[in-house]
Amino acid sequence: MTMLKAKALSVKRHEIKFFVSHADYEYARSILAELMERDPNQTNERGYFIRSLYFDDILNTAVEDKLDGIEERDKYRIRVYSPDQQWAKLERKRKHNQFVDKSSVRISRDQAYQMIDGEYDWLLDMESNSARSIFFDLKRRYFRPTAMIDYDREVYLMDYNDIRVTFDMNLRISTEETDLFSDQLEMEQIQRGDTIIMEVKFNHCLPSWFPQIFRLNGTTAQAISKYCLGRMHMREFYSA
Repeated sequence: MTMLKAKALSVKRHEIKFFVSHADYEYARSILAELMERDPNQTNERGYFIRSLYFDDILNTAVEDKLDGIEERDKYRIRVYSPDQQWAKLERKRKHNQFVDKSSVRISRDQAYQMIDGEYDWLLDMESNSARSIFFDLKRRYFRPTAMIDYDREVYLMDYNDIRVTFDMNLRISTEETDLFSDQLEMEQIQRGDTIIMEVKFNHCLPSWFPQIFRLNGTTAQAISKYCLGRMHMREFYSA
């Protein structure tokens, strides 16, 4: 068997998420622009486009575990940053409270379409432990595409503990479309224009002064899932 080389990435990090107002977002980004670097991949100062096609099993385990508050849970998706992109990222996010282990494999456009059609035996041909691990996860249960989520992300970076602050806005969803590379999808708005999802990601710890710079007006961290927000928005699921 010929083994195909794959660009793979495994990252273990903390993630803390907040819902913030548009006013708090504008304040925070003005501070971060002075303290941190913008992500060089941004096409403009307000960020870049992201599209994720999420997969779930026939029991909808990923969304059910999230809504039930299960501490250890997995989520699977294919992600692109433009509909005309010739490659995609296959990702598994393994959550342990605020700790996240993300495995990522770069795949071709054709391989992404094969996954959408339920064919993923080719993952075993890759020189990637992550690819093979994801294959066995998918093989154990019947997975299929369940939701397409589009949004815009603005990103700030700091070398210290690999701190990354993101602002996600303009969330849209389709549970009918599965063509990851189409530029003609009809999407339904999920997110109010005056609400932003802010994520703070880091390796070990934050500087003591870091949380103080945001002035979040009593906002507390929340277990936010764009996938679950989308499925609930479509009235497929309801929070307790």
